[in-house]
Amino acid sequence: MFEKILVAVDGSEHSTKALEMAVDVARRYEADLVVLCVYKHHSLLEHSISMVRSSEPDAPDAALRSFASEVAAAAKAQAIELGAPKAVEAFAKRGQPARAIVEFAEQRRCDLIVLGARGSGDAGGFFLGSVSHKVTGLAKTTCMVVK
Repeated sequence: MFEKILVAVDGSEHSTKALEMAVDVARRYEADLVVLCVYKHHSLLEHSISMVRSSEPDAPDAALRSFASEVAAAAKAQAIELGAPKAVEAFAKRGQPARAIVEFAEQRRCDLIVLGARGSGDAGGFFLGSVSHKVTGLAKTTCMVVK
């Protein structure tokens, strides 16, 4: 039924549960697993009002990219440890989380997206709708939201 599963992670407790569920489903269907951590673009305005000052305007994005890569790599290692049956790939991608997840799933031809009900996002999710809600509304493929 499922051949390639995308699991979105952000290091939160809910994304860890989503990873565990994705590995379980991957084992059942002997599916490949794709781990994705999305980081939001840090604009120059956000950088200018940040308490962290750097001489390079790119520094906030570089730090976020590095952190997202570490989160994705740790999730990949955990998926392998949990017994993912086939290939496990890990990626970090910049963008608006919901759109980036859906677009990445389409590009990689994933037939299931697994993500946590809540993540480590900011309070904006309370007003604009959570990432999981947006993903389920945008995606053309099956989605599983894990609590």
